[in-house]
Amino acid sequence: MSGKALIAGAGIAGLAAAAAFRMHGWDVEVFERSDEPREIGAGIYVKENSFQVLDELGLSDEIARRGVRIDAARIVDESGRLVISRDVSQERLVVTLRSDLHGLLRERAEQLGAVIHTNRRVIGADAKGALYFDDGTVVSGDVVVGADGVHSRVRDSLDLARMKYSLGDGATRVLVPRLADELPHSTEHWSGQLRVGIAPASDEYTYMFIIGPEKERRATRVPLDKSYWKRHFPHLAEYFDAVTPELSIHHRHSVVHCDTWVKGRVAIVGDAAHAQPPNLGQGAGVAIAAAWEMAESVAYADDVNEALREWETTARPRIDMVQRITTAYDALSYKWPRPLAPLRSSLFSAISKHRVLGERWEFYWRGGTPAPGPLGNGTPAERAARAARLASTEAAPLESVETAEAVEVR
Repeated sequence: MSGKALIAGAGIAGLAAAAAFRMHGWDVEVFERSDEPREIGAGIYVKENSFQVLDELGLSDEIARRGVRIDAARIVDESGRLVISRDVSQERLVVTLRSDLHGLLRERAEQLGAVIHTNRRVIGADAKGALYFDDGTVVSGDVVVGADGVHSRVRDSLDLARMKYSLGDGATRVLVPRLADELPHSTEHWSGQLRVGIAPASDEYTYMFIIGPEKERRATRVPLDKSYWKRHFPHLAEYFDAVTPELSIHHRHSVVHCDTWVKGRVAIVGDAAHAQPPNLGQGAGVAIAAAWEMAESVAYADDVNEALREWETTARPRIDMVQRITTAYDALSYKWPRPLAPLRSSLFSAISKHRVLGERWEFYWRGGTPAPGPLGNGTPAERAARAARLASTEAAPLESVETAEAVEVR
């Protein structure tokens, strides 16, 4: 089946959808509200679920060339204890510049024939397959994809959201010059309710995410309050001194829950459907994977409405679990009492070493994807069995943690 796909939003999710639909033979038009599509942010973690799509688009080698292949993922607490240390050298885990991933997706979508319109502000959608614009025009198609972010007009015009809320913390994301002796490690440092993650993202830059409670104004200030952060992480002073306002951006962590991602011929994807804090590095990853699965489902179906419903049924449980775990991780970080910090370290260490919970964590850390087979992780049958077992396991206790500041949409 083929037709015309209309996509609201030219971020990573929208461009991934555009390239995916073009790869499956659909005409594609993308509508972006700004005068130039751009990705706001610094670095990004690209994991196995993203690479499976990038393989299909012919972009994996270029992403790996531009970014840095990470061989160890670690967490270090305020006492200097190594809480978690995972050897990921047998996985495809690359940290790269967010602008590079966005630019490559745009380039591939346009090479495939997608048309990107700028300065087109979408204000709503029709379940029959149409987008409405602020200038009064209406464009109709066979499928409409809302990839217009956490404040999605497509989603809200169709009353799909059940709940949108902000968590109690946020992240300042920065790029700093890479040190000459910096190893290809991703390390998250803890200090009470504060966290700092560091990973090289290119030959030139290192990516840092700097996370603290929103109620602590010095923790969320941009330009960065360097004296504040150096006091809590004195061993990272060299990194903080290198931070510049030009390469810094701060966002409060938000979560979106929807009753459904589909209404008629309209589907939402990315932050519009499943916004989440970035603790598993999967906000963009699950969006890229879901966009490909959507295009594939529609391309091989006879009925668009039914195909989109089946796509949600297949993709949503995995993404919902990633969202639950990363949100629970977030709440445990900023709500955990500082006097009990050693207990938190012990808890996370125990989870990582537990045979079932550790394997489960890693599965969803990859976005609900087993480790890649060519790197020595069992036969295809063994990997499929492991994926089925993990997907069907009852939710871990972490998901029961309450989040903060929930706001009912209706």
